[in-house]
Amino acid sequence: GTLSSSPLNPRYLDIMDSLLKFNDIMDEQVKGQRERTIKRATMNQWLDENENEWALFDKMCRSRPWATNVDKPFPYPFKEATREMRDAGEALWIGDTEESLEEEGRRSTRREAPNDVLTNIVPVKEYPPLTRVLLFTPEFGSSEAYADGAWGELQPRGSVDVWTVTWQGWTNFEDMIIEVYRLVETFADGVSTVWFGHSMGAIVMYECLKKMHTRQAPCLPVAVFASGCPAPHLFGTAYRPQEAHPWLANLKIPYDFNKITAEQTETLRSDFSIPIEHVLEDEVETQIYYGIQPPQYAVDKVALTLPRLTRKQATAFMTDRQLLNTYSCSYQGADRPILVPLVVFRSDCDELVPEESVDAWKEYTTASFEVVALEDLEDSELLSPMGHGFARRPPQALLKKVSEVAKAYCIKKDINDPSMLPDIGPTNGPLPESIDVVIVGAGITGICSAREFVKQGFSVVLLDKTQAVGGIWRHYANIYSRVNTSEVGYRIIDQEGPTARPNQDHSPTHDIMRDIHTVLAKHAYGCARCGWEVVKTEKQADDTWVVTAKGVQGQGEHKIHCKFVLFAVNRRIGKRRDVVFKDETNFRGDICYGYANELTHLKFWGKRVIIVGAGAFAFENLRTALEHGAKHVTILGRRSGSTCPKWIDMIAFMRPTDEHYNTNRGGNMISFEAWRKCYEDAGLDPPECWEEGLLKPHNHTVSVSDLVFVAGFHGMTNLKVGEIDRFRSDGHGVILKDGSQMDVDIVIKCTGFHLNEQVPKITGKSHMYPSSLVDFNMAYIAEPLLDGGQFGSSKGKEDSEELKKTGVDEILQRHQDKLVHLPKRIQDQFVMRGNPFGSGYAGGLLTQGAFTAWLAANPDKQRDVLEGGGEPRMDIVKYWASFSGIGKVEELKELLALACES
Repeated sequence: GTLSSSPLNPRYLDIMDSLLKFNDIMDEQVKGQRERTIKRATMNQWLDENENEWALFDKMCRSRPWATNVDKPFPYPFKEATREMRDAGEALWIGDTEESLEEEGRRSTRREAPNDVLTNIVPVKEYPPLTRVLLFTPEFGSSEAYADGAWGELQPRGSVDVWTVTWQGWTNFEDMIIEVYRLVETFADGVSTVWFGHSMGAIVMYECLKKMHTRQAPCLPVAVFASGCPAPHLFGTAYRPQEAHPWLANLKIPYDFNKITAEQTETLRSDFSIPIEHVLEDEVETQIYYGIQPPQYAVDKVALTLPRLTRKQATAFMTDRQLLNTYSCSYQGADRPILVPLVVFRSDCDELVPEESVDAWKEYTTASFEVVALEDLEDSELLSPMGHGFARRPPQALLKKVSEVAKAYCIKKDINDPSMLPDIGPTNGPLPESIDVVIVGAGITGICSAREFVKQGFSVVLLDKTQAVGGIWRHYANIYSRVNTSEVGYRIIDQEGPTARPNQDHSPTHDIMRDIHTVLAKHAYGCARCGWEVVKTEKQADDTWVVTAKGVQGQGEHKIHCKFVLFAVNRRIGKRRDVVFKDETNFRGDICYGYANELTHLKFWGKRVIIVGAGAFAFENLRTALEHGAKHVTILGRRSGSTCPKWIDMIAFMRPTDEHYNTNRGGNMISFEAWRKCYEDAGLDPPECWEEGLLKPHNHTVSVSDLVFVAGFHGMTNLKVGEIDRFRSDGHGVILKDGSQMDVDIVIKCTGFHLNEQVPKITGKSHMYPSSLVDFNMAYIAEPLLDGGQFGSSKGKEDSEELKKTGVDEILQRHQDKLVHLPKRIQDQFVMRGNPFGSGYAGGLLTQGAFTAWLAANPDKQRDVLEGGGEPRMDIVKYWASFSGIGKVEELKELLALACES
């Protein structure tokens, strides 16, 4: 039906329509989120990223001397689970196409090759590394084409993670680039990365980088190096090694490599970086493989013969030569340049590559360009024996330049570095006497809401009682903190510019702080005032407000007259909940809280750690302790928290839904079983709340961590329910309330926070409306408390009877004949609806901020919403996640009852 044809009172239907403006805004947010998700990564690309990170965690754990299952990797389980969900009827996921799924199922065309595409030749001891270097191997090379001992000298030594990218084994260049690029782009962990390619490895590097420019890739390198290689358009004519060494053309089958001379063998070593060793005869190698002692004469024979290539090396050599002879650069003119700084190396002792052909790389970047002539920095006696292969054991000048460039373009992560964060204008300026909107709180909620009010044409000022903007991300987060949801679920702004990178998945503190400052700089420059605490609000006769703020550094009080007041202070995180255990002074180890960088001074290597608490901060600190070398970490909570692998969180943003954002129930069961099995395979106890049919404990979120499962598999963590009674007298352990004891070196308290009761104290109001309004021209936006409604569960919800008005259901029952004429837009509000934002906070925040600004810009609609809502029914402080949806439905039902009876 339509409003005009309905027998219901149109006035109340109009009010309902105003309330449903929220849904219109939410649908737009969901559309934008899905578009950003597709640009960020398809599901298959994200699975590759996640598998790589999982493998890195596994490798890190197995490198520790105290790990169990050292020789047994924890296999990545979620590609198979994703396939099962697709097969269960989920059709195309976000970003999927029939072509992409067909491509996913295509088998690799790689032939036999000496090693995997990615090999870590210089690992780091603690994670994450400061810098990562990807070395694209030259033609005919392998992971040994770069000597690990030499490349391990990159500075700062011990903090540079070095990998080789080996592309040998393909006969089709485009197939090779597709498959190599797919693996290279899996390094999406936010580590500042440079790429280095020598000889044809530089061509492969260039082609992969051009492919990366077609999507928003968090792994975009900060700079690249081309070494001993002509510019791509000159490669086929300027680099002709077979003309300098005609005998290369005679190597057509593996047997031909047995005929090469000692001089030719040395050429393969020096110019083409091929590691060549004495090779056992096939039958001798087979005997050794099966534990049979070969005859001594056969072993002696090896030492007397020339070193030669293995069969795998010979096969790879022949496929590389085919690619070498057929490559042609497809990019022309303006399409050629890459977008990052480019440094090229050349040597006058390299007889295979003309110097001018290397210098021609200049037209291949829109950023800075530099030519490094090694003969200007190193002695020719050193360079001469290296020939064309000078990158295998590079001279110190080359290593120094790579280190310097990597440092110069390193992604900035220190939020205390003024150059890292965008300029937001002065925060200590005078307060206005009058303004349109006062926003209380300059954290992520206040700043994003300010953007929405500015879009509606309002002038704004943000008041924060602390000395810096950023809210909990500035004052409670650690430098190691990460968002407890996937990147697309917490994105508040799209980074712009030719080299813009989306934030690292589960974005770290520095990414979020940069985003907060970017939003403020672009949309409310100079509008934040720090060091002012709002202490009172007074409503005026004309429905405007006077806000009283007090300077925290003795500036006195100041009154601001405004049209609208928005509170944007955190509801769940008030003051820190401090806990002191009996006999703490006995402890000879370290004790700190897991917030506000208290733990940054700790030395974790080889230590036993107890983290008190089982919430998101606890699992964050578990990751920090393990990455920095803790021997074992115990999560100790009064109840076990729920933690899930990243896959569980990410699929909430990738799976197809119906028009009401509900997902396939069969897929839900498959994903939950994959989650449960993760606990089982890791040897960890699942949360006891699962036995009660609850997804998570009451007023907890679901923490997200792959590392807890990988570390559990390798015996480096456990999840324990219990409480500390006291510290032992020997100073090296604790006694729990059940009488058991635990040895420990470090105790980190993640004991939570008190609820924030600031808004009722300032306003004198205890309740609010589901729309976020507290009164006319006053609103409060904050994340709700976390009951079962957070993830749409039917269990674990707080009692909501107080939200319901007596007699409404009976009225609606009496007027069923009228309700059949209800517009579908309103009917849909009484259908089970899913949460399109998963565990992400940003989607709901941005929707609520835009809706509140719309209400402020449309005061008549705002009055209708307040009138239709009756008396405010939502407790401002104890506002549970389930109350939001239930409260809105109850408001609509009451309006329907009025529409029926009036």
